[in-house]
Amino acid sequence: MVQTIKPKKINLEYIKELREKNKLTKSEMARLMGFKTTEKYSRRENGEYNFQADELPMLSDILSVDIKKFFD
Repeated sequence: MVQTIKPKKINLEYIKELREKNKLTKSEMARLMGFKTTEKYSRRENGEYNFQADELPMLSDILSVDIKKFFD
């Protein structure tokens, strides 16, 4: 029998809460993550686009939290 592995979903509400707790704006997050526009970060936090795997370590560093905590 083949076992299916269900991918984990990123908890965007948790990321938003951490950003706000750290008193960071979406513009500041975009700049810290190297995005050219605030919109690129905002769309990720709002779930319109997915955070890319290579962006998660940076997000983890900025928000001072283990990557594992981003997942439901």
